[in-house]
Amino acid sequence: MAKAARRQHFIARFYLRNFAEPMFSDNLDVFDMRKTRWERRSPDGVGWFPHLCSMIDMAGNRTDEFDQYLKQKVEDPAAPALKKLATGGSIDASERSAVALFVALTAARSPELMKCVMAEHLGSLAPADRAELDDLVELWCGWTGKPCDSKSQSEFLKPSSFGAIWMWTQSFQGRLMEWEWHLVQTTRARPFVTSDRPAFAQWDRDQGVRLVSFPVSSEFALIVISGGRFNVARDLTKEVPAMNRQTMDRASEFVVACKEACPGDEFLALRLTKP
Repeated sequence: MAKAARRQHFIARFYLRNFAEPMFSDNLDVFDMRKTRWERRSPDGVGWFPHLCSMIDMAGNRTDEFDQYLKQKVEDPAAPALKKLATGGSIDASERSAVALFVALTAARSPELMKCVMAEHLGSLAPADRAELDDLVELWCGWTGKPCDSKSQSEFLKPSSFGAIWMWTQSFQGRLMEWEWHLVQTTRARPFVTSDRPAFAQWDRDQGVRLVSFPVSSEFALIVISGGRFNVARDLTKEVPAMNRQTMDRASEFVVACKEACPGDEFLALRLTKP
């Protein structure tokens, strides 16, 4: 059995290449949010987390079967469709379904989001349920031959979290497929950016409008809307700074652009001036 890869990408490498210069290459300009500086990196060095979607089986071996499943079922089918959208091409119904599943998975597979959901779940447990969980974790450690330490609980709960990720991803895909899709174009001189949290969702309860935006490449972004009308006549290039700001605001690790100067980059400039 092949050894499970330690470096597991939560932002697909083929997707990051859509924001490279030249497009589809390995040349990325990356703003590291923690270091507050621009760096030149390849997709291999961006958007990964150690053993994010691997688990320890009952024999005590680490397996990345879930990560490989996501690659085969989500990333591989979506790659050619997203490449078409990256250059403004049209896609058919099956390709749209693959893109919707990819957008949904990308929204769900964030380490920050997974950590928050896990913490919220554990914090809501009653004392008796928490004690029962601790006993199960100790029993699982003995069964697998692993030490019972600070990481044991999260490792024990991974199969459940994987199931939740997959169920939510499929549910979100279904909703996206029912909504109205629009591909928004900008220029190479005023590019879109992406980040470790590229999917943005908004719900206007008063108007009953739901909107999801997702940057596809430096020149194109996907807008999926329900319950409202999308004004295709307005000059959307003027809205690129706002869309980029949304992408940057959600980023906790990195922002990727085809060049360091991009609409909305004043937010990153503020990060650079902080002591």
